[in-house]
Amino acid sequence: MGLLSFLFGKKKPKKIKIGLALGSGGAKGFAELGAIKAFEENGIEFEVFAGTSIGSIIGAFLANGYSSTDILEMLRKVDFGEIKNALMIKMDTAGLHGVIDRSIGELNIEELKYPFSCVATNADTAEEYVFNKGSVALALSASSAYPPFFKPVVIGENRYVDGAFTNSVPADLVKKMGADYIIGIDLSSHNPDTSFLSKIIPTFKSKVSEPWAKGYEYSNIMLHPDLTGYKPISFGAWSEMFDIGYQLAIEKMPEIKLGIEKAKNPKKFKN
Repeated sequence: MGLLSFLFGKKKPKKIKIGLALGSGGAKGFAELGAIKAFEENGIEFEVFAGTSIGSIIGAFLANGYSSTDILEMLRKVDFGEIKNALMIKMDTAGLHGVIDRSIGELNIEELKYPFSCVATNADTAEEYVFNKGSVALALSASSAYPPFFKPVVIGENRYVDGAFTNSVPADLVKKMGADYIIGIDLSSHNPDTSFLSKIIPTFKSKVSEPWAKGYEYSNIMLHPDLTGYKPISFGAWSEMFDIGYQLAIEKMPEIKLGIEKAKNPKKFKN
């Protein structure tokens, strides 16, 4: 052993930031909470978050220090019918905005404890829009406005709908915010049909054929739970979907932990 090694010990693994990209999927988001529960039990801590639709809601609460259990209890108490009716009647964010504010307060994205971004889609240009500052509640409402359940959210002169149409698992945003190792969770069935949206918003012309693509490109590992048979409105099956997400994360845990170790000690795993 050399003198320097003797005096200072072995070189410590570098500190890395682990990021989480949470996909869209309505009620299927309970599978994301199941996976997050598994991460918590295995000591995996995230410092960077991005999400789309339900993933944006879960991601924002995680970014403000909430646990999977906290978020699960909050979502189970939400009257989704109340939210739907409010947004179907009015072109504002009153329903969802109020639900979020009661739990997370009147925060701006910049005030969250960890870096966070979320994705919405400009309803007129069909282009992706990233929220990384301003009202949390307003950003999440825009990211989650999936027609025909929710009408577009109006912010200034622009109308926004669900980010699922342009970037359903925004791992690229997690990378941009400084994450070294990224876990993505994809809830989509990979058979998008945006034709119905053109009937609701005649000017909408989809520009993205595979909105999940960035998620797979930028994630170090992607969890894609098998939610066949479940729909974005299957809120009554939350427990089953939670368990599916949990079990998949447990199954992938050895691979995830190895990936994190490689990111911390790249020289150790050379060749």
